[in-house]
Amino acid sequence: MHWKYWSCVLGTLAVISASPIEKQHVFDIDYEGSSGKNSKPFWNNLIRDRILQVGDNVQVRTSELGKWRLRALGKKFMDITEYMDLGKKNSAIAQEISSSYPETVQHAKEVRKTFQYVSEKGPRADLAKFTSFYTRYYKSTTGRESQRWLLDQIKELASQLKPKAEITEFEHPWAQRTILLRVSGKNPERTRKHGVTIIGAHLDSAHLIPFLRSPGADDDGSGTVTLLETLRSLIAANWTPESDVEFHWYSAEEGGLLGSQAVAQEYEDKGIKVQAMLQQDMTAFLRKNTEESIGLMTDFVDPQLTDFIGLLIDYYLKIPAKRTELGYAGSDHASWRRANYPSAFAVEAPFELCNLRLIHTSGDTMDAPEFSFPHMLRFVNLSIAYIIELGGWA
Repeated sequence: MHWKYWSCVLGTLAVISASPIEKQHVFDIDYEGSSGKNSKPFWNNLIRDRILQVGDNVQVRTSELGKWRLRALGKKFMDITEYMDLGKKNSAIAQEISSSYPETVQHAKEVRKTFQYVSEKGPRADLAKFTSFYTRYYKSTTGRESQRWLLDQIKELASQLKPKAEITEFEHPWAQRTILLRVSGKNPERTRKHGVTIIGAHLDSAHLIPFLRSPGADDDGSGTVTLLETLRSLIAANWTPESDVEFHWYSAEEGGLLGSQAVAQEYEDKGIKVQAMLQQDMTAFLRKNTEESIGLMTDFVDPQLTDFIGLLIDYYLKIPAKRTELGYAGSDHASWRRANYPSAFAVEAPFELCNLRLIHTSGDTMDAPEFSFPHMLRFVNLSIAYIIELGGWA
């Protein structure tokens, strides 16, 4: 596997380097941090040392090239090079709020009212455009272009919100940015007491063989448009939350949860209280001849929040919530968990039935045989229920 993988990578580099300039999508890199300039040449970054965490208290030292190899081997990791101290300030906050979730639903009328506005139309159009970019790799030009397109969609939706909304392009040392949308609640005291409710997805994509096309329809275009349709439906229902609610679209999840770690680190540094964080990553694959269900991760998550998400699935979705395990650093919820904030992760199926064959390939498209928009809408409904039940309805 080792020599075959690197032979394939080197061959790909040779082919792409010989291609016309306009086809060299990933080599046309423009780092756009606060300085607006690229301080390190691309090839230097490929061999620069990185520190990865691959399990609780298990760290390895490698490079960007080494990260690609680990991904090809199916190894999950967090790149903690810049975030060694994440979580050290937050244990008291986590203990204070980890069990503060309702034992029964409180807003069934408002949630079901919002369900009637959910439609496939928006997600289909959004995902068709989002997957048309050659790649959404976080250091690529098209990765930045796709993020800008997404930002425009979020701005358009936010302009229709009744409550105050604030959009932040969270800058990173690479070109692609994380997008944060905060919707202000009517009751600031409730936010101060309980914290902000966060729902997230990641906007980047990656191919197992670097520089090949990575449409990322399921991973994680599906989660990205799930959040858009959730927001669209809440707007149509004239929703105003009681406490602050945030929608996050993270950059560089595929690079080792880099974008979400940066955001979680800033929230921790600023002492921002978080009531809950739910990740939506891979929401659209429904394997043929299997029972439709929601995979609910039980490892590296907050148990009390996970139980609450299970309650919402049972009450509102009427399909099974099947407990499953993913392993360390499975998605951006792990950044918040490492920061000692309560986080949970619901996914398209139990792990063994997820879209493991097509993700990180050029075949991860919305036309794949088992890609299901009706199944994706289950996650839109879950997101609506989660936001209204925890953020409230003013």
